[in-house]
Amino acid sequence: MTEGAIATPHARATEAGRDALAAGGNAIDAALVAAAVLTVVYPHQCAIGGDLFALVRTAAGETFSVNGSGRLPKSVDVERLRRDGADVPANGPQSLTVPGMVAGWNSIAELGGSFAPADILAPAIGLAAGGIEVSSSLAAGIRAQSEVLGKDEGMRSVFLRRGMAVGEGEHIRQTALSRTLEALAEDGFDSFYAGAIAERLVGGLRRLGAEIDNEDLFAHRSEIDTPLTYRYGELELATSPPNSQGLALLQACAALDAIGIGLQDLGEFAGEALCASLMAADDRDRHLGDPRHADVPLDSLLDGARLEQRLQRRLRQDAAGPPAGTAVSANGDTVAVCAMDGDGNAVSLIQSVYQTFGAGMLEAGTGIIMHNRARGFSLVPGKPNEMIPGSRPAHTLMPLLLLRDEIPVASLGTMGGRAQPQILLQILPHVLNTAASDLAAGLAAPRWVFGGSDIGFDEPTVALEADAPAAMERKLALARLPVIRVKARDERMGHANVVRIASCIESDSRLECASDPRSDGLGLTA
Repeated sequence: MTEGAIATPHARATEAGRDALAAGGNAIDAALVAAAVLTVVYPHQCAIGGDLFALVRTAAGETFSVNGSGRLPKSVDVERLRRDGADVPANGPQSLTVPGMVAGWNSIAELGGSFAPADILAPAIGLAAGGIEVSSSLAAGIRAQSEVLGKDEGMRSVFLRRGMAVGEGEHIRQTALSRTLEALAEDGFDSFYAGAIAERLVGGLRRLGAEIDNEDLFAHRSEIDTPLTYRYGELELATSPPNSQGLALLQACAALDAIGIGLQDLGEFAGEALCASLMAADDRDRHLGDPRHADVPLDSLLDGARLEQRLQRRLRQDAAGPPAGTAVSANGDTVAVCAMDGDGNAVSLIQSVYQTFGAGMLEAGTGIIMHNRARGFSLVPGKPNEMIPGSRPAHTLMPLLLLRDEIPVASLGTMGGRAQPQILLQILPHVLNTAASDLAAGLAAPRWVFGGSDIGFDEPTVALEADAPAAMERKLALARLPVIRVKARDERMGHANVVRIASCIESDSRLECASDPRSDGLGLTA
Protein backbone atom coordinates (compact mmCIF):
# COMPACT_ATOMS: atom_id res chain seq x y z
CA MET A 1 0.00 0.00 0.00
CA THR A 2 1.21 3.51 -0.84
CA GLU A 3 1.17 5.70 2.25
CA GLY A 4 -0.91 8.75 1.43
CA ALA A 5 -3.65 11.19 2.33
CA ILE A 6 -6.63 12.69 0.55
CA ALA A 7 -9.22 15.37 1.30
CA THR A 8 -12.38 16.21 -0.66
CA PRO A 9 -15.69 17.99 0.03
CA HIS A 10 -17.70 14.74 0.24
CA ALA A 11 -17.01 11.77 2.51
CA ARG A 12 -17.88 9.15 -0.12
CA ALA A 13 -15.33 10.63 -2.54
CA THR A 14 -12.63 10.73 0.14
CA GLU A 15 -13.33 7.15 1.16
CA ALA A 16 -13.10 6.01 -2.46
CA GLY A 17 -9.76 7.81 -2.81
CA ARG A 18 -8.47 6.26 0.40
CA ASP A 19 -9.53 2.82 -0.86
CA ALA A 20 -7.57 3.46 -4.06
CA LEU A 21 -4.46 4.12 -1.98
CA ALA A 22 -5.11 0.97 0.04
CA ALA A 23 -5.41 -1.02 -3.20
CA GLY A 24 -1.90 0.03 -4.26
CA GLY A 25 -2.69 3.22 -6.14
CA ASN A 26 -0.74 6.43 -5.74
CA ALA A 27 -1.95 9.98 -5.07
CA ILE A 28 -2.72 10.51 -8.76
CA ASP A 29 -4.94 7.42 -8.86
CA ALA A 30 -6.65 8.38 -5.60
CA ALA A 31 -7.35 11.92 -6.78
CA LEU A 32 -8.90 10.67 -10.03
CA VAL A 33 -11.08 8.08 -8.28
CA ALA A 34 -12.34 10.76 -5.90
CA ALA A 35 -12.87 13.25 -8.72
CA ALA A 36 -15.03 10.75 -10.59
CA VAL A 37 -17.12 10.00 -7.49
CA LEU A 38 -17.69 13.71 -6.94
CA THR A 39 -19.38 14.02 -10.34
CA VAL A 40 -22.02 11.62 -8.96
CA VAL A 41 -22.40 12.77 -5.34
CA TYR A 42 -21.89 16.53 -5.92
CA PRO A 43 -23.54 17.11 -9.32
CA HIS A 44 -24.51 20.68 -8.41
CA GLN A 45 -20.81 21.55 -8.30
CA CYS A 46 -19.14 19.28 -10.84
CA ALA A 47 -20.05 16.92 -13.67
CA ILE A 48 -18.32 15.27 -16.61
CA GLY A 49 -19.90 18.02 -18.71
CA GLY A 50 -17.62 20.53 -16.94
CA ASP A 51 -13.97 21.65 -16.77
CA LEU A 52 -10.95 21.13 -14.55
CA PHE A 53 -7.54 22.56 -13.72
CA ALA A 54 -4.93 20.55 -11.86
CA LEU A 55 -1.36 20.62 -10.64
CA VAL A 56 0.46 17.29 -10.60
CA ARG A 57 3.80 16.70 -8.93
CA THR A 58 5.17 13.30 -9.88
CA ALA A 59 7.45 10.96 -7.96
CA ALA A 60 9.97 11.59 -10.74
CA GLY A 61 10.27 15.19 -9.54
CA GLU A 62 8.39 17.08 -12.25
CA THR A 63 5.48 19.48 -11.72
CA PHE A 64 2.82 19.96 -14.39
CA SER A 65 -0.14 22.25 -14.84
CA VAL A 66 -3.09 20.54 -16.56
CA ASN A 67 -5.51 22.95 -18.22
CA GLY A 68 -8.71 20.99 -18.75
CA SER A 69 -10.86 23.94 -19.81
CA GLY A 70 -12.87 23.88 -23.01
CA ARG A 71 -13.29 26.37 -25.82
CA LEU A 72 -16.30 28.23 -27.14
CA PRO A 73 -17.89 26.28 -30.01
CA LYS A 74 -16.73 27.62 -33.33
CA SER A 75 -20.24 28.26 -34.68
CA VAL A 76 -21.47 30.51 -31.84
CA ASP A 77 -22.90 33.77 -33.20
CA VAL A 78 -21.34 36.30 -30.84
CA GLU A 79 -22.90 39.30 -32.60
CA ARG A 80 -26.36 37.84 -32.03
CA LEU A 81 -25.60 37.41 -28.33
CA ARG A 82 -24.48 41.04 -28.17
CA ARG A 83 -27.75 42.15 -29.74
CA ASP A 84 -29.71 40.04 -27.25
CA GLY A 85 -28.15 41.47 -24.09
CA ALA A 86 -25.16 42.78 -22.18
CA ASP A 87 -24.17 39.41 -20.71
CA VAL A 88 -23.93 35.79 -21.79
CA PRO A 89 -27.11 33.97 -20.69
CA ALA A 90 -26.80 32.56 -17.17
CA ASN A 91 -28.00 29.12 -18.26
CA GLY A 92 -29.40 27.27 -21.23
CA PRO A 93 -27.79 26.26 -24.54
CA GLN A 94 -25.99 29.58 -25.17
CA SER A 95 -24.03 29.25 -21.92
CA LEU A 96 -22.10 26.12 -22.95
CA THR A 97 -18.46 25.64 -23.83
CA VAL A 98 -16.79 22.34 -24.72
CA PRO A 99 -16.43 20.22 -21.55
CA GLY A 100 -12.77 19.51 -20.81
CA MET A 101 -12.98 17.47 -17.61
CA VAL A 102 -12.78 13.94 -19.02
CA ALA A 103 -9.82 14.81 -21.24
CA GLY A 104 -8.26 16.41 -18.17
CA TRP A 105 -8.61 13.17 -16.23
CA ASN A 106 -6.87 11.35 -19.07
CA SER A 107 -4.02 13.86 -19.10
CA ILE A 108 -3.56 13.57 -15.33
CA ALA A 109 -3.56 9.77 -15.47
CA GLU A 110 -0.89 9.79 -18.16
CA LEU A 111 1.44 11.88 -15.97
CA GLY A 112 2.00 9.04 -13.49
CA GLY A 113 -1.15 7.20 -12.60
CA SER A 114 -1.27 3.42 -12.46
CA PHE A 115 -5.05 2.81 -12.65
CA ALA A 116 -6.91 2.06 -15.88
CA PRO A 117 -10.12 4.00 -16.61
CA ALA A 118 -12.16 1.03 -15.38
CA ASP A 119 -10.41 1.17 -11.99
CA ILE A 120 -10.80 4.94 -11.76
CA LEU A 121 -14.50 4.89 -12.60
CA ALA A 122 -15.69 1.76 -10.77
CA PRO A 123 -16.79 3.47 -7.51
CA ALA A 124 -18.53 6.27 -9.42
CA ILE A 125 -20.39 3.77 -11.60
CA GLY A 126 -21.63 1.89 -8.55
CA LEU A 127 -22.91 5.05 -6.89
CA ALA A 128 -24.60 6.37 -10.03
CA ALA A 129 -26.37 3.06 -10.66
CA GLY A 130 -27.17 2.16 -7.06
CA GLY A 131 -28.12 5.63 -5.91
CA ILE A 132 -26.79 8.21 -3.49
CA GLU A 133 -28.14 9.93 -0.43
CA VAL A 134 -28.63 13.64 -1.02
CA SER A 135 -26.19 15.60 1.14
CA SER A 136 -26.81 18.93 2.82
CA SER A 137 -24.93 20.92 0.16
CA LEU A 138 -26.61 19.11 -2.75
CA ALA A 139 -30.05 19.61 -1.20
CA ALA A 140 -29.34 23.34 -0.81
CA GLY A 141 -28.24 23.52 -4.45
CA ILE A 142 -31.40 21.78 -5.66
CA ARG A 143 -33.58 24.15 -3.61
CA ALA A 144 -31.75 27.22 -4.84
CA GLN A 145 -31.97 26.21 -8.51
CA SER A 146 -35.29 24.35 -8.50
CA GLU A 147 -36.90 26.84 -10.89
CA VAL A 148 -34.07 26.43 -13.41
CA LEU A 149 -34.03 22.65 -12.97
CA GLY A 150 -37.75 22.50 -13.55
CA LYS A 151 -37.34 23.89 -17.07
CA ASP A 152 -35.18 20.97 -18.24
CA GLU A 153 -36.64 17.50 -18.68
CA GLY A 154 -33.39 15.73 -17.84
CA MET A 155 -32.86 17.74 -14.65
CA ARG A 156 -36.48 17.31 -13.56
CA SER A 157 -36.27 13.56 -13.89
CA VAL A 158 -33.37 13.30 -11.41
CA PHE A 159 -33.61 16.20 -8.97
CA LEU A 160 -37.34 16.99 -8.70
CA ARG A 161 -40.23 14.79 -7.63
CA ARG A 162 -43.74 15.89 -8.49
CA GLY A 163 -42.24 19.30 -9.12
CA MET A 164 -40.63 19.53 -5.68
CA ALA A 165 -36.92 19.60 -4.88
CA VAL A 166 -35.47 16.32 -3.66
CA GLY A 167 -34.48 16.90 -0.05
CA GLU A 168 -31.53 16.07 2.19
CA GLY A 169 -31.40 12.38 3.07
CA GLU A 170 -33.51 11.28 0.10
CA HIS A 171 -32.03 9.04 -2.58
CA ILE A 172 -31.47 9.67 -6.27
CA ARG A 173 -30.24 7.39 -9.05
CA GLN A 174 -28.44 8.51 -12.20
CA THR A 175 -28.94 5.51 -14.45
CA ALA A 176 -28.09 7.17 -17.76
CA LEU A 177 -24.92 8.61 -16.26
CA SER A 178 -23.91 5.18 -14.97
CA ARG A 179 -24.19 3.80 -18.51
CA THR A 180 -22.03 6.62 -19.85
CA LEU A 181 -19.40 6.01 -17.16
CA GLU A 182 -19.46 2.30 -17.98
CA ALA A 183 -18.80 3.11 -21.64
CA LEU A 184 -15.88 5.35 -20.66
CA ALA A 185 -14.52 2.58 -18.43
CA GLU A 186 -14.62 0.14 -21.33
CA ASP A 187 -13.55 2.37 -24.22
CA GLY A 188 -11.28 4.87 -22.46
CA PHE A 189 -11.56 8.57 -21.70
CA ASP A 190 -10.91 9.56 -25.31
CA SER A 191 -14.26 8.04 -26.26
CA PHE A 192 -15.97 11.02 -24.66
CA TYR A 193 -14.80 13.15 -27.61
CA ALA A 194 -15.17 10.71 -30.49
CA GLY A 195 -17.47 7.73 -30.84
CA ALA A 196 -20.85 6.70 -29.51
CA ILE A 197 -20.82 8.88 -26.38
CA ALA A 198 -19.89 11.97 -28.38
CA GLU A 199 -22.60 11.22 -30.95
CA ARG A 200 -25.29 10.83 -28.31
CA LEU A 201 -24.19 13.90 -26.37
CA VAL A 202 -23.94 16.19 -29.38
CA GLY A 203 -27.21 14.93 -30.83
CA GLY A 204 -29.05 15.55 -27.58
CA LEU A 205 -27.50 18.97 -27.04
CA ARG A 206 -28.26 20.07 -30.59
CA ARG A 207 -31.91 19.14 -30.07
CA LEU A 208 -31.86 21.37 -26.98
CA GLY A 209 -30.50 24.30 -29.03
CA ALA A 210 -26.80 24.09 -28.22
CA GLU A 211 -24.18 24.87 -30.87
CA ILE A 212 -21.55 22.31 -29.88
CA ASP A 213 -20.89 19.87 -32.71
CA ASN A 214 -18.78 16.75 -33.17
CA GLU A 215 -15.86 18.73 -34.56
CA ASP A 216 -15.77 20.90 -31.43
CA LEU A 217 -15.53 17.79 -29.23
CA PHE A 218 -13.05 15.99 -31.47
CA ALA A 219 -10.72 19.01 -31.58
CA HIS A 220 -10.53 19.39 -27.80
CA ARG A 221 -7.19 18.76 -26.08
CA SER A 222 -5.94 19.44 -22.56
CA GLU A 223 -2.97 21.76 -22.30
CA ILE A 224 0.03 20.58 -20.26
CA ASP A 225 2.12 23.52 -19.14
CA THR A 226 4.64 24.75 -16.60
CA PRO A 227 2.99 26.06 -13.41
CA LEU A 228 3.02 29.73 -12.53
CA THR A 229 5.17 30.13 -9.39
CA TYR A 230 6.16 32.57 -6.67
CA ARG A 231 9.04 31.99 -4.27
CA TYR A 232 8.32 32.80 -0.64
CA GLY A 233 11.44 32.20 1.44
CA GLU A 234 12.26 28.51 1.16
CA LEU A 235 8.84 27.73 -0.26
CA GLU A 236 7.57 27.85 -3.81
CA LEU A 237 3.88 28.50 -4.41
CA ALA A 238 2.74 26.88 -7.66
CA THR A 239 -0.59 27.43 -9.40
CA SER A 240 -2.06 27.34 -12.90
CA PRO A 241 -1.12 30.04 -15.43
CA PRO A 242 -3.74 32.01 -17.43
CA ASN A 243 -6.50 31.45 -18.39
CA SER A 244 -6.71 30.45 -14.70
CA GLN A 245 -7.03 33.20 -12.10
CA GLY A 246 -4.14 31.68 -10.08
CA LEU A 247 -2.20 34.86 -10.85
CA ALA A 248 -4.41 36.77 -8.39
CA LEU A 249 -3.27 34.73 -5.40
CA LEU A 250 0.42 35.03 -6.28
CA GLN A 251 0.02 38.78 -6.74
CA ALA A 252 -1.56 39.20 -3.31
CA CYS A 253 1.16 37.07 -1.68
CA ALA A 254 3.95 38.96 -3.47
CA ALA A 255 2.49 42.35 -2.58
CA LEU A 256 2.16 41.49 1.12
CA ASP A 257 5.65 40.03 1.16
CA ALA A 258 6.96 43.20 -0.48
CA ILE A 259 5.62 45.41 2.32
CA GLY A 260 7.00 43.09 5.00
CA ILE A 261 3.92 41.09 6.00
CA GLY A 262 4.64 37.37 6.25
CA LEU A 263 2.07 34.88 5.08
CA GLN A 264 2.18 33.17 8.49
CA ASP A 265 1.06 36.45 10.09
CA LEU A 266 -1.92 37.31 7.90
CA GLY A 267 -4.40 36.81 10.72
CA GLU A 268 -3.02 39.97 12.28
CA PHE A 269 -3.21 41.89 9.01
CA ALA A 270 -6.67 41.07 7.64
CA GLY A 271 -7.14 44.61 6.31
CA GLU A 272 -3.87 44.56 4.39
CA ALA A 273 -4.69 41.08 3.04
CA LEU A 274 -8.07 42.35 1.87
CA CYS A 275 -6.51 45.36 0.13
CA ALA A 276 -3.91 43.16 -1.56
CA SER A 277 -6.71 40.87 -2.74
CA LEU A 278 -8.72 43.81 -4.07
CA MET A 279 -5.69 45.01 -6.02
CA ALA A 280 -5.14 41.54 -7.47
CA ALA A 281 -8.82 41.27 -8.40
CA ASP A 282 -8.56 44.56 -10.28
CA ASP A 283 -5.68 43.16 -12.34
CA ARG A 284 -7.44 39.87 -12.93
CA ASP A 285 -10.48 41.64 -14.35
CA ARG A 286 -8.37 44.01 -16.47
CA HIS A 287 -6.00 41.45 -17.96
CA LEU A 288 -7.13 37.83 -17.65
CA GLY A 289 -8.22 35.93 -20.73
CA ASP A 290 -7.10 33.21 -23.09
CA PRO A 291 -3.35 33.88 -23.66
CA ARG A 292 -3.81 33.00 -27.32
CA HIS A 293 -6.02 36.05 -27.72
CA ALA A 294 -4.98 38.35 -24.86
CA ASP A 295 -1.64 39.65 -23.63
CA VAL A 296 -1.44 38.84 -19.90
CA PRO A 297 1.67 40.78 -18.72
CA LEU A 298 2.80 38.31 -16.05
CA ASP A 299 6.27 39.81 -15.47
CA SER A 300 4.84 43.25 -14.83
CA LEU A 301 1.94 42.03 -12.72
CA LEU A 302 4.23 39.98 -10.44
CA ASP A 303 7.03 42.57 -10.15
CA GLY A 304 7.72 42.96 -6.41
CA ALA A 305 8.83 46.60 -6.46
CA ARG A 306 5.82 47.63 -8.49
CA LEU A 307 3.46 45.66 -6.25
CA GLU A 308 4.94 47.27 -3.13
CA GLN A 309 4.31 50.77 -4.50
CA ARG A 310 0.79 49.92 -5.63
CA LEU A 311 -0.25 48.28 -2.34
CA GLN A 312 1.24 51.08 -0.24
CA ARG A 313 -0.65 53.59 -2.37
CA ARG A 314 -3.87 51.59 -1.98
CA LEU A 315 -3.44 51.44 1.79
CA ARG A 316 -3.00 55.24 1.93
CA GLN A 317 -5.81 56.26 -0.38
CA ASP A 318 -9.11 57.58 0.86
CA ALA A 319 -11.22 54.86 -0.75
CA ALA A 320 -10.18 51.42 -1.93
CA GLY A 321 -12.96 51.33 -4.50
CA PRO A 322 -14.71 48.28 -5.86
CA PRO A 323 -13.04 45.64 -8.02
CA ALA A 324 -12.69 46.80 -11.60
CA GLY A 325 -14.68 44.01 -13.22
CA THR A 326 -18.35 43.20 -13.11
CA ALA A 327 -18.93 40.01 -11.18
CA VAL A 328 -21.49 37.48 -12.28
CA SER A 329 -23.39 35.45 -9.73
CA ALA A 330 -21.58 32.19 -9.02
CA ASN A 331 -22.09 29.90 -6.08
CA GLY A 332 -21.82 26.20 -5.36
CA ASP A 333 -19.56 25.98 -8.35
CA THR A 334 -16.51 23.86 -7.66
CA VAL A 335 -14.90 20.93 -5.87
CA ALA A 336 -11.28 20.59 -4.81
CA VAL A 337 -9.47 17.26 -4.49
CA CYS A 338 -6.12 17.27 -2.70
CA ALA A 339 -3.90 14.19 -2.43
CA MET A 340 -0.29 13.33 -1.58
CA ASP A 341 1.64 10.12 -1.05
CA GLY A 342 4.89 8.96 0.46
CA ASP A 343 6.54 8.52 -2.93
CA GLY A 344 6.40 12.25 -3.67
CA ASN A 345 3.29 12.37 -5.85
CA ALA A 346 0.98 15.29 -5.12
CA VAL A 347 -2.20 16.51 -6.80
CA SER A 348 -4.38 19.59 -6.44
CA LEU A 349 -7.37 19.12 -8.73
CA ILE A 350 -10.23 21.60 -9.12
CA GLN A 351 -13.26 20.69 -11.23
CA SER A 352 -16.51 22.51 -11.80
CA VAL A 353 -19.76 23.18 -13.64
CA TYR A 354 -19.18 26.91 -12.92
CA GLN A 355 -22.46 28.05 -11.34
CA THR A 356 -24.77 25.79 -9.36
CA PHE A 357 -25.90 23.00 -11.74
CA GLY A 358 -24.10 24.79 -14.57
CA ALA A 359 -26.26 25.44 -17.61
CA GLY A 360 -29.27 23.82 -15.95
CA MET A 361 -29.18 21.19 -18.70
CA LEU A 362 -28.93 17.41 -18.31
CA GLU A 363 -28.66 15.63 -21.66
CA ALA A 364 -31.04 12.75 -21.02
CA GLY A 365 -29.47 10.17 -23.32
CA THR A 366 -26.09 10.32 -21.57
CA GLY A 367 -27.07 11.65 -18.14
CA ILE A 368 -24.43 14.38 -18.53
CA ILE A 369 -24.95 17.72 -16.79
CA MET A 370 -23.43 20.59 -18.77
CA HIS A 371 -21.53 23.54 -17.38
CA ASN A 372 -22.26 27.19 -18.21
CA ARG A 373 -18.63 28.26 -18.52
CA ALA A 374 -19.36 30.56 -21.48
CA ARG A 375 -20.73 32.81 -18.75
CA GLY A 376 -17.09 33.60 -17.97
CA PHE A 377 -16.66 35.54 -21.24
CA SER A 378 -17.25 39.23 -21.83
CA LEU A 379 -19.40 40.41 -24.73
CA VAL A 380 -17.54 43.75 -24.80
CA PRO A 381 -15.36 43.93 -27.95
CA GLY A 382 -11.67 44.37 -27.25
CA LYS A 383 -11.72 43.04 -23.69
CA PRO A 384 -8.95 40.52 -22.87
CA ASN A 385 -11.72 38.06 -22.04
CA GLU A 386 -13.78 38.85 -25.14
CA MET A 387 -16.02 36.04 -26.35
CA ILE A 388 -14.35 34.65 -29.47
CA PRO A 389 -15.28 31.30 -31.04
CA GLY A 390 -12.53 28.80 -30.37
CA SER A 391 -11.17 30.65 -27.31
CA ARG A 392 -11.13 29.66 -23.66
CA PRO A 393 -12.79 31.94 -21.07
CA ALA A 394 -11.07 33.47 -18.07
CA HIS A 395 -11.37 30.77 -15.42
CA THR A 396 -12.01 30.84 -11.70
CA LEU A 397 -10.44 27.41 -11.10
CA MET A 398 -7.00 27.57 -9.46
CA PRO A 399 -5.21 24.64 -7.81
CA LEU A 400 -2.28 25.26 -5.47
CA LEU A 401 0.79 23.26 -4.46
CA LEU A 402 3.53 24.29 -2.02
CA LEU A 403 7.04 22.92 -2.58
CA ARG A 404 10.25 23.14 -0.57
CA ASP A 405 13.55 22.14 -2.21
CA GLU A 406 11.52 20.77 -5.15
CA ILE A 407 9.57 18.45 -2.80
CA PRO A 408 5.80 18.89 -2.36
CA VAL A 409 4.85 19.86 1.19
CA ALA A 410 1.17 20.80 0.77
CA SER A 411 -1.74 20.52 -1.64
CA LEU A 412 -4.56 23.05 -1.32
CA GLY A 413 -7.78 23.85 -3.15
CA THR A 414 -11.15 25.40 -2.57
CA MET A 415 -14.57 26.04 -3.97
CA GLY A 416 -15.44 29.71 -4.09
CA GLY A 417 -15.70 31.06 -7.63
CA ARG A 418 -13.96 34.41 -7.97
CA ALA A 419 -13.19 34.32 -4.23
CA GLN A 420 -10.84 31.34 -4.47
CA PRO A 421 -7.65 33.48 -4.23
CA GLN A 422 -9.03 35.25 -1.15
CA ILE A 423 -9.94 31.98 0.56
CA LEU A 424 -6.60 30.34 -0.15
CA LEU A 425 -4.78 33.44 1.10
CA GLN A 426 -6.58 33.10 4.44
CA ILE A 427 -5.88 29.37 4.67
CA LEU A 428 -2.15 29.68 4.01
CA PRO A 429 -1.24 30.82 7.57
CA HIS A 430 -2.92 27.74 9.03
CA VAL A 431 -1.05 25.50 6.59
CA LEU A 432 2.31 27.16 7.19
CA ASN A 433 2.10 27.47 10.97
CA THR A 434 2.41 23.73 11.46
CA ALA A 435 3.82 23.94 14.97
CA ALA A 436 0.90 25.97 16.31
CA SER A 437 -1.99 25.21 13.99
CA ASP A 438 -4.42 22.30 14.03
CA LEU A 439 -5.27 21.91 10.36
CA ALA A 440 -8.95 21.10 10.89
CA ALA A 441 -9.35 24.06 13.24
CA GLY A 442 -7.62 26.27 10.70
CA LEU A 443 -10.12 25.34 7.99
CA ALA A 444 -12.99 25.95 10.41
CA ALA A 445 -11.71 29.41 11.41
CA PRO A 446 -13.93 32.41 10.48
CA ARG A 447 -13.32 33.92 7.04
CA TRP A 448 -14.17 36.93 4.94
CA VAL A 449 -14.65 37.33 1.21
CA PHE A 450 -15.40 40.38 -0.90
CA GLY A 451 -17.56 40.58 -3.96
CA GLY A 452 -20.87 41.82 -5.30
CA SER A 453 -23.51 39.79 -7.09
CA ASP A 454 -21.15 36.79 -7.01
CA ILE A 455 -21.70 36.55 -3.24
CA GLY A 456 -25.26 37.83 -3.16
CA PHE A 457 -24.88 41.60 -2.63
CA ASP A 458 -26.04 44.50 -4.80
CA GLU A 459 -22.83 46.48 -4.29
CA PRO A 460 -19.19 45.68 -3.50
CA THR A 461 -19.24 44.24 0.01
CA VAL A 462 -17.04 42.33 2.43
CA ALA A 463 -18.92 39.35 3.87
CA LEU A 464 -17.60 38.32 7.30
CA GLU A 465 -18.72 35.21 9.14
CA ALA A 466 -20.69 35.75 12.34
CA ASP A 467 -18.18 34.01 14.61
CA ALA A 468 -15.28 36.23 13.55
CA PRO A 469 -13.93 38.42 16.37
CA ALA A 470 -14.76 42.12 16.41
CA ALA A 471 -11.08 42.88 15.91
CA MET A 472 -11.22 41.29 12.46
CA GLU A 473 -14.14 43.50 11.48
CA ARG A 474 -12.19 46.58 12.56
CA LYS A 475 -9.15 45.50 10.53
CA LEU A 476 -11.24 44.86 7.42
CA ALA A 477 -12.54 48.43 7.63
CA LEU A 478 -9.13 49.46 6.23
CA ALA A 479 -10.48 48.70 2.75
CA ARG A 480 -13.37 51.18 3.22
CA LEU A 481 -16.01 48.81 1.91
CA PRO A 482 -19.19 47.79 3.75
CA VAL A 483 -18.56 44.84 6.06
CA ILE A 484 -21.65 42.67 6.50
CA ARG A 485 -21.88 39.73 8.89
CA VAL A 486 -23.15 36.44 7.43
CA LYS A 487 -23.85 33.14 9.15
CA ALA A 488 -20.92 31.13 10.48
CA ARG A 489 -19.59 28.43 8.15
CA ASP A 490 -21.33 30.00 5.19
CA GLU A 491 -20.80 28.11 1.90
CA ARG A 492 -19.90 31.41 0.24
CA MET A 493 -16.64 31.18 2.19
CA GLY A 494 -15.69 28.11 0.19
CA HIS A 495 -15.16 24.39 0.64
CA ALA A 496 -11.41 24.17 1.23
CA ASN A 497 -9.32 21.00 1.38
CA VAL A 498 -5.70 20.55 2.41
CA VAL A 499 -3.13 17.79 2.59
CA ARG A 500 0.30 18.64 3.97
CA ILE A 501 3.37 17.09 5.50
CA ALA A 502 3.46 17.58 9.25
CA SER A 503 5.89 20.48 8.88
CA CYS A 504 6.07 22.74 5.84
CA ILE A 505 9.26 24.30 7.19
CA GLU A 506 11.30 21.36 8.52
CA SER A 507 11.73 17.88 7.10
CA ASP A 508 8.94 15.63 8.32
CA SER A 509 7.26 13.15 6.03
CA ARG A 510 4.13 12.45 8.10
CA LEU A 511 0.99 13.46 6.22
CA GLU A 512 -1.93 15.40 7.65
CA CYS A 513 -5.19 16.34 5.97
CA ALA A 514 -8.46 18.14 6.63
CA SER A 515 -11.66 19.12 4.86
CA ASP A 516 -13.77 22.22 5.32
CA PRO A 517 -16.70 21.93 7.76
CA ARG A 518 -18.67 24.15 5.35
CA SER A 519 -18.92 21.11 3.07
CA ASP A 520 -19.84 17.44 3.51
CA GLY A 521 -16.17 16.58 3.31
CA LEU A 522 -13.55 14.44 4.97
CA GLY A 523 -9.81 14.06 5.07
CA LEU A 524 -8.28 10.58 5.46
CA THR A 525 -4.81 9.09 5.60
CA ALA A 526 -3.97 5.60 4.37
